[in-house]
Amino acid sequence: MEHGGANAEGPRTPGAAAEVRAALLRLRRASGLPVAFGGLLVDGTRLRIGELSGASTGSLAGLSVATGNGLGGKALALSRPVTVTDYPASRTISHEYDGAVAAEGLRAVLAVPVIVGRQVRGVLYGALRQPVPLGDRTLHAAMGAARELERTLAVRDEAQWLLAEGRTGTVRAAG
Repeated sequence: MEHGGANAEGPRTPGAAAEVRAALLRLRRASGLPVAFGGLLVDGTRLRIGELSGASTGSLAGLSVATGNGLGGKALALSRPVTVTDYPASRTISHEYDGAVAAEGLRAVLAVPVIVGRQVRGVLYGALRQPVPLGDRTLHAAMGAARELERTLAVRDEAQWLLAEGRTGTVRAAG
């Protein structure tokens, strides 16, 4: 059973859920990982898991991840990809989200930050249900999906900025 998740990215990025979903599908297709999930930051410091692909439960849906907490929070804090071979046993991350991760049965997990204009805007995760090392090819595939999402969000930002400028310019010209 596949869960789509709600658009939890907030008012700042309307419609971005579709781009995140597409990135998760690319991540799964390119990496071969059966589970992918992720989302965008809602207040600059907290990530909201808004989209799931290949999940068998809804345990991760809507999860709020603080910077520095868990694997995704570590990726947010470091602004770089992070992996663990066995999430529940890892000593390199904090374990605030163990219940949700265990409910989904995830073991080997990667988290890749989505960075636009030097700001982390979200995180994409990929996972296996077995505790095995995730190789370079898998990590590079996930990073490629994140880079494509970064480009999409940058174009969206530019379009929104141009529209806002057009409205402001029109108001100034009329005033």
